[in-house]
Amino acid sequence: MADLHYPDVIALDDYERPAGPAVNRLDDWYQAFRKKIVDRDSEVTVTEDQLSRASIENIRSFTAEPDCEFVFHALDSAYLDWAKRDTTDDYLRLLVFPPCDRSNRVARWAEGNGMDVLEAPDRSELLSTDLAEVILPVGQGPLVIPKLEDWFVRHRHGLRHIRALLTALQGTSRCCLVSCSSWTWVYLKKAVNADLVLPAPESLAPIDAEYLADWLLAFLSEEPDQPVTFRDHEDGKEILRRKDDGTYSDNFMTQLADDSGGIPWIAWQLWRRSLRTEAERDEQLDEENDGAEEQKEKREDASEGAMFWVVRSQPPTLPRGHERAACLLLQSLLIHGALPEELLWSTLPSIGETNLVVALIRSGFIERHDDQLRCMATAYPVIWTSLANSGMTMAHF
Repeated sequence: MADLHYPDVIALDDYERPAGPAVNRLDDWYQAFRKKIVDRDSEVTVTEDQLSRASIENIRSFTAEPDCEFVFHALDSAYLDWAKRDTTDDYLRLLVFPPCDRSNRVARWAEGNGMDVLEAPDRSELLSTDLAEVILPVGQGPLVIPKLEDWFVRHRHGLRHIRALLTALQGTSRCCLVSCSSWTWVYLKKAVNADLVLPAPESLAPIDAEYLADWLLAFLSEEPDQPVTFRDHEDGKEILRRKDDGTYSDNFMTQLADDSGGIPWIAWQLWRRSLRTEAERDEQLDEENDGAEEQKEKREDASEGAMFWVVRSQPPTLPRGHERAACLLLQSLLIHGALPEELLWSTLPSIGETNLVVALIRSGFIERHDDQLRCMATAYPVIWTSLANSGMTMAHF
């Protein structure tokens, strides 16, 4: 993959989600009118029921969430020099990471650079009433403590270990990089006054539409034998194509950057979810309906590479009549990252919604992974909006 420059690690307070495309309602009305009246006979006749996701799994670039190597480069730039310094002026650093990180990137980055990583206690210990004590290991070089969300449970007995960890951090002179998700940080500031112990948080800068498009194109270039074209399924226009002036051919990436909040792995999941291929149809029926010459043209087009149709999928909706309970459950999963179902209920008020988990899985908000429940990245934009509309305290991203 091409070596793309990624924006630096920034102060969390400076994080601003990318702006969506400018809306020109008069132009939107004109284009809709033109499509209906003028271009009626030439519009692309590809409807969603003619599309499939089956062929997507055949392209390696779409089968697994990418590592986002540029994130590791950003961490190198922000923390490697700091880790080698002898001064104790800023021996503590706090990185607030975007939600829905499935790859534990901070821990992987630390291990890849030979740094010590302090693992959280087993979740089964977090609700114990025994006295909690945390002793930071002595050693050379920085200590990395990723995923503070694994150090507590939102329960009256579940904060002992995180309090003990904060106490230990106050007494150490070893350089420590602490990391947690944005939702965890909002909670810990209120629950245990973590902001009085830890320094002002830093964050990965958001990716904008141009960088997002460059990244996806560079990522797809790893498949040189499988050239790919993307088209809007509504009008057939090509998407993710750079024009002569260096800009991209449509506003799709601008909208994608806005929907994802500038978070690369959420943007990739939303992008992947939007892709479809034209469903296989009976070859003989095609010959009869389209004619041999048109079939020849289709085969020639297919030989040039894969064609993907981009569908602006309808977002999931919360179970009607259960929106408030669903928001409380989703907020808890974001704060903790992931939880076993039995432990999840201990973090919630008595909401009397025992079937809510099933409903949220079915509607595409949460998923089971191993023995835990977690929010789906593709649903995160809707979750964010729902929590904001319900009046809950919001994370930065």
